[in-house]
Amino acid sequence: MLKLLILFVILMTGCFGSESQNNNNNNTDTTSFWFNVSTFNYIKSRDLDILFQIDTSGSMREAQTRLRSRFSELITVLKRFPGGLPNIHIGVSTTDIGTYNYNVGGCEGVGDDGMLLKGACANPVGQNFIVDVEAAGCNIERDADSGNCSNHKCAQENCDVSAFTVNGVEKEPAGLMFAEDDDGCPRCRNYSGEDINSVFDCISDVGTSGCGFEQHFESLLRALVPHNTKNPEFIRHDAFLAILFVTDEDDCSAKQPGNIFDDSDTSISGNLGPLSSFRCTEFGIVCDEPWERGMSESSMTHTNCHSRPAADPDNYLWPVSTYINFLTTIKPLDHTVVGALAGPDNGILRVSLDENSWPYLQNVCSPPDSSIYAVSGIRLSEFVNYFNSNGTNWAFNSICDNDYTPALQRFGFEIKNKMIEGCPDFPLEGCPDPPAAFGMQGITSLSQELSESCNPVCNVKIIEPDGQSRSIGQCPEDYKDGHPDKRDPNLPVEACWHVVWAPECSNEIINYGPSRGAAIRVSIRSTPPLLGSIIEASCLGFQNTETICNDTIDNDYDGLVDSKDPDCYGK
Repeated sequence: MLKLLILFVILMTGCFGSESQNNNNNNTDTTSFWFNVSTFNYIKSRDLDILFQIDTSGSMREAQTRLRSRFSELITVLKRFPGGLPNIHIGVSTTDIGTYNYNVGGCEGVGDDGMLLKGACANPVGQNFIVDVEAAGCNIERDADSGNCSNHKCAQENCDVSAFTVNGVEKEPAGLMFAEDDDGCPRCRNYSGEDINSVFDCISDVGTSGCGFEQHFESLLRALVPHNTKNPEFIRHDAFLAILFVTDEDDCSAKQPGNIFDDSDTSISGNLGPLSSFRCTEFGIVCDEPWERGMSESSMTHTNCHSRPAADPDNYLWPVSTYINFLTTIKPLDHTVVGALAGPDNGILRVSLDENSWPYLQNVCSPPDSSIYAVSGIRLSEFVNYFNSNGTNWAFNSICDNDYTPALQRFGFEIKNKMIEGCPDFPLEGCPDPPAAFGMQGITSLSQELSESCNPVCNVKIIEPDGQSRSIGQCPEDYKDGHPDKRDPNLPVEACWHVVWAPECSNEIINYGPSRGAAIRVSIRSTPPLLGSIIEASCLGFQNTETICNDTIDNDYDGLVDSKDPDCYGK
């Protein structure tokens, strides 16, 4: 299984070669592979738009409660960004857009139609989404150690719409109120009298009376389509976009006029069969085994299940690629984070018969002492995986988990890795223990010689907005020990790259992964790259965890092999 995973990563990122090492000091074999560092802008935006899309069907009450109770974990991660909390917009939409031309019970009309919701909540004021951004047009001094802003001269005028107007374009909505956060730093908000966690708790209480045919992707499109008159000012042109699906069923985004919802013939032998969620499976998913509504057995297992392709005449749903293409047209991949709390997908679906002898999907998870259950999110996982093609497994979390803390923390860390310059998604070959390499306590069990070394192998280039690209080399070690400032007029080369210690690139949930705190930094001598340029880097690296626990290989290159590695405990 490991070999297949590694092969997939190489095919996606481009194989420049592989390199094997024999670590005699630890008596382990390790193999490194070429991975892409996520491309990153030379000038990063601190603007972040977050959309929570929440299923409002009747089975979602407990899951919604768990989400609201752990939302603060995401905010805690975001507050640890360099410079504090980013400039955030946070909105909530649902999966309910009705059933088009068919008046299915509980799905009347157009549902919520992709609109951001705030219900009867007192906050936010003026918009249906949360706005919490740094005051504009004033000097803010933040202490690097404490994060406090003890000296600023910002006031309400720095939250007026004119303060956020650049070249005649209004970046933030009118009516924002001046406030100071817990560190005394000036913020502009559209809420008051309660903290951001309480505001989210209210606007995300979307209820459970929504349509049982969840159209995740079509609702997402309606929420985010450019020049949207439903949700004006939510999406900002230069902001990062993060989306989290929260649902216990798969996507059923139907082609219009929505013939999949036709209720004129609901017999088991009819063209579409009984009017149930199984229609979304039969006419949206294909497996190695054909679907049989009148099964001769009480249950059947279907393998290698995936979404029906666009050209499939039996596909009554819009192909997943339709919505992937949409999202990539409004945001570049390196500015997009997509995750899910949903039913786990392993490509296998098990179908049983209910008391009416109608087919239905068996749950893939249903924890004891809980009202939560879920079916496999196959279309959802294909969509999410497209935006996480580097092999990370942070993005798709089970909605049946007892605690959503890890899922929300991972979501926050992935946002941080995208927004902060040059955070690799993997430990670097040649720099396996960044804390030790930069004079701090090491986090691996490697020898001192190996843990204190940091000389990674990377190919780095700058790509200008017009498509012109130029490769740059590693910064010379005889100049400022190989670690010059980002702008250095005395740099002996025009531009170069080096590795720095960046705690924001670490994630203490998984042994200080993904890069264990290593970041790629580019230094330049004179004119910086044009705004909109990107830095593209490919580096030799290792897996984040010990992926196989009986191969005598140190897969994650931390000096611990197989059963000696905590990653293998219990496996």
